[in-house]
Amino acid sequence: MNRIQIIQNQDVAKVSFHAVPDKPGTAADIFGFLGELGFNVEVVVSAPTEKGKADISFVINRKELTALFGVLNTLKNKIGSEEITQDDKIALISVTGHRFAEQPGIAGRVFKALSKAGINLDMVSTSLHAITCVIKEELLPKARQVLEDEFKED
Repeated sequence: MNRIQIIQNQDVAKVSFHAVPDKPGTAADIFGFLGELGFNVEVVVSAPTEKGKADISFVINRKELTALFGVLNTLKNKIGSEEITQDDKIALISVTGHRFAEQPGIAGRVFKALSKAGINLDMVSTSLHAITCVIKEELLPKARQVLEDEFKED
């Protein structure tokens, strides 16, 4: 695995704002506010849920979750979210490679390997150089092994 690496992080937690107004500026309000307070966000996923509404989820360092609780209601009211949920039993597993854009099928291989192992994806974030999956923390060792097996020849 000289070109492709598997990176894991289990010191994370997921926070989700549910049914936020799906309009320009909502994400800016959330992440601008969190940035001003010194919170570092690792992964962000947004998805429409119903007409005019969206869910916005993000991953932060687990140690910051307690401190974040103090500002969540302020932020919830500021953006008009109907509900906030959190999960501190998650982990990140990433497959990284410098030339992913030149290697078709990497995402399919990642998702297929994890699927065959019975590992469901909670969130996925991709870039030109990485595919990051949010999974249940207890499945992290299994996920790492199946991905290492999948990419051992790459």
